[in-house]
Amino acid sequence: MEQISFIQAATLWKEEKARRIKATSLSAYSLTINKHLEPRFLWLDDITPQSVQALANEELGAGNNLVTVKGIIKVLLMIIRFCEEKGWKEERTYSVLFPKTAVTPDPQVLTVGDEKRLLFWLAENPTLPNIGLLICLCCGLRIGEVCGLKFEDIDLGNRILHVRRTVHRIYNHESREKRSELTIGTPKTQGSRRDVPIPDLLAEILTRQSSSFHEHNYLLSRRPWPLDPQTFRYHFDRAAARCGLPHRKVHSLRHTFATRCAENNCDWKTLSALLGHSDISTTLNLYVHPSLEQKRRCVEEMMRRL
Repeated sequence: MEQISFIQAATLWKEEKARRIKATSLSAYSLTINKHLEPRFLWLDDITPQSVQALANEELGAGNNLVTVKGIIKVLLMIIRFCEEKGWKEERTYSVLFPKTAVTPDPQVLTVGDEKRLLFWLAENPTLPNIGLLICLCCGLRIGEVCGLKFEDIDLGNRILHVRRTVHRIYNHESREKRSELTIGTPKTQGSRRDVPIPDLLAEILTRQSSSFHEHNYLLSRRPWPLDPQTFRYHFDRAAARCGLPHRKVHSLRHTFATRCAENNCDWKTLSALLGHSDISTTLNLYVHPSLEQKRRCVEEMMRRL
């Protein structure tokens, strides 16, 4: 059989995956292939259990965190399985070992003091991007979800926020003409299409600003097109610096929301629904970060009961 190059196999795999996955996922897979896998493997025969393990070791050695490296290996293994099913590659077992000392990334949850400082500053300066940050902090929305909000999604009478769409900037890694485009799609999963209660502070601000919103325009832009998520990230960086916060990603607001809910004894099933997760294990593994104070209360309560 004629030898097949890795990039040929990866391209055919992407074409098949494109029928079943979102454009955002396909873009992420393309980036992983172009940046991490294509430079490493020329032919399918270059992929062996030893070379896969070597790839993982080198990526960790280059400073990539454990989650990132596991994601790279996951994409490679999916391509390998595809090739085995097509009969292009002999079936083998690929068991990648990761060092026990590998450190998972900092969840970047804001302290209560930092959260209060940011919350009060945003409330006192209710610009459109600041309202978006408040929604992330008070309702736990993803970046794309808050950029995709329209005023028609906000029911102030019942104090409910309807999550119905998401915004992404998709990068086309194969095209030289158009490198990226802003896309509007459905939420990440079926569970992500959800209704979230609006707390009093946020409801008061939205009510005061309601006369300036057009019902069918996007909430953070007041135009028929949404705010670019990357622009929203830049705004958070400036707001965080203005409040004297340590460097954090805007996604830390979602982690902070989840952690505060957990600290206030929100049950896991409800928290999972608020975050729009299809699987409660995602909530527990990625978004529940007990603080030292919470651990202390747990131990003290155990001793008190004794």
